Amino acid sequence: MRQLFRRLSLCLALASVTSTVAAYDIVERATLVDDRFKTLEMTRPIGHDFYFNVAGYISPETLDLKDDADKAGKVDTGDTATDITEINKILEKYYDKEQIVRANVGFGFPLPSFSAFDAAIKPNFRVDAGLFAMLTPEQDKISLAKLINNLDQIDPALQSQLSSCLADASDGSNPQASNGDDLIVFCVDNGYATQAEADLLKDTYGIDSIPYNSTYANTSVDGAAVDIYAKAEIKAGFFNTYTHGDHFFGDFNLYALGRIDIKKRADAILLLGGGGGFDYAENGLVNIVTDYMFGYKNSNYKVKAGIEEMKIAEMSKSDKGTLNFGDSALFRVHGQADYRLSFFKLSPYAGFHTRSGYGLGDSYYLGADWGMYAWEDRLGLNLKTQMDKEHITLGFRAKIWFMHADLTGKFPITAEMDGIKVSTYYGGNIRFFF
Repeated sequence: MRQLFRRLSLCLALASVTSTVAAYDIVERATLVDDRFKTLEMTRPIGHDFYFNVAGYISPETLDLKDDADKAGKVDTGDTATDITEINKILEKYYDKEQIVRANVGFGFPLPSFSAFDAAIKPNFRVDAGLFAMLTPEQDKISLAKLINNLDQIDPALQSQLSSCLADASDGSNPQASNGDDLIVFCVDNGYATQAEADLLKDTYGIDSIPYNSTYANTSVDGAAVDIYAKAEIKAGFFNTYTHGDHFFGDFNLYALGRIDIKKRADAILLLGGGGGFDYAENGLVNIVTDYMFGYKNSNYKVKAGIEEMKIAEMSKSDKGTLNFGDSALFRVHGQADYRLSFFKLSPYAGFHTRSGYGLGDSYYLGADWGMYAWEDRLGLNLKTQMDKEHITLGFRAKIWFMHADLTGKFPITAEMDGIKVSTYYGGNIRFFF
């Protein structure tokens, strides 16, 4: 057992030195943070026939930022250049710091057990729905030209048309827009975009207008910008555990996975146009996917490796956009030992995971659950300690025979990643089971 954990720790050490510094990418960053939460949930195995589960996590300033972003969108001094300065004052206290919110709800029930290929299989039907959002404000050099270049959720041809429209709007030899005009209306009126394309742009970014001002048409000025990413997903299908003999175990799951998401960069100009909210996304993708986990256990330790969310077939896909998250699978390795003395239980564990967007050097973790249990584990108290590259996690869980309640905090041990400050996360989990 010591050799197993020594080897696993060596893998984690090698992974940690392979991490490289990269430019901030909010989709890749959100993917890593969300997968870390999934790993935390994995260390709270369901282990029951019927269950109903609710969990949520949030950064301390997330709701304040959302309110202030809405407030920034309502600034109206009569001059858009002055408005940008006022927005900067409202949002500057949040600059260069991630804010997240995450929520999940799920339920499940067992199906008849059976045996196949000398394995005992316990199938379950489960549904799990989740929402994840990340907002990262910062000060940036903003301009209408840069704003158009950042409209990467629309057709590149429309982006090009808008760039040509802006060039003519700010050129005195052509029909010229006036300060305070709506650039979208100007582009439609002068043949650079159709009304249908203008409506699509507004729907995609949740805006009412793009206010024009010659001060920041092609010349950059200091202003606020908020990177926004939000994802909703639902899983529904068959989740099966199996054992083979005394030593081998695992999971084989087959389910439908549906996702929608939105990514945008809302600078001060876009905020003035109403683009600070979480808009309805229409880039839905539904795949048939599978998880497969293979494990070995002996005495008081176990180790497992597997792949999750591996695409088998596409069920449906929206023709109104491409999913920013993609559909890459997650690979995971996890090892754990269990020690028990009377009603005390200690379970140290370690592992790593990876998928497209981040590497092993970003995702390793070490942890332990320290518990006291009685009445055949129907009553218990558990303290969780876990550390990854960015946070130390502390959690407390109380269990009675039909439910548990868990409070968790993730506290930064790294000041910043990719130039962005790492946030604290607080969360909780309530699960009923029988």
